[in-house]
Amino acid sequence: MRTRLLPRHWPLGLAALIVAAGILAVFGPADMASNPVIGWSSSLYRDVDAVTASWPAGAGTVSDLVAEAGLVALALMLAVSLWWGRGDTRTLAVGLAAGAGAAGSALATLAVKSVVTEERPCTALPGVHALSECPPLGDWSFPSNHSGISAALATAVVLAGYAARRTWMSVLACVTAVIVGFSRVVSGVHYPHDVAAGLVFGSCIALAFAVALTPVATIVVRRVGLGSPQREPAHY
Repeated sequence: MRTRLLPRHWPLGLAALIVAAGILAVFGPADMASNPVIGWSSSLYRDVDAVTASWPAGAGTVSDLVAEAGLVALALMLAVSLWWGRGDTRTLAVGLAAGAGAAGSALATLAVKSVVTEERPCTALPGVHALSECPPLGDWSFPSNHSGISAALATAVVLAGYAARRTWMSVLACVTAVIVGFSRVVSGVHYPHDVAAGLVFGSCIALAFAVALTPVATIVVRRVGLGSPQREPAHY
């Protein structure tokens, strides 16, 4: 038997990383003023800010709680998906591998932030009103870490849900990730393009992790006696 040196679907993982890099190239240039997409994003941010300016002070706290609660909900959805698929090696391996992408997305996002160093809109744009307290200078804006983590978790739920035939959970996870991202714009701490880039970036990182780590996760799952040894799992 020949030893497989690369995961079966390694081109898919490579494509995900290329898309992630493309998102950074489009949305994260050094000169923000020259990027028409960012200009549109700034305009949309001001429109949202104009709507939320009349909201009560407590709305910022609510918006922040929505973002945090969304991440917790997504983590629980992934845990439930893995529980449902505890008898299926494929579901467990894919879900665990993609779930590790949430941590990978968080670390990758922080690294990108330190390179792009985009100032938060609540400090960069004059005359705006942020519902939440604006993070200090040095806590950079691009891409949105909450959005990246939520998208990575949602992607893990989708992959595990697809394996376990739980489509409705996948839809719920995707909607939750979008809500988390939108709440960051409503709070006033992120541009829309920060959120859009974070969602795509996090999803791509999770998919790349799924492709790279599913074979390893399969071995671990079998070693600890979980899943169904008689069923051959898909190697991403």
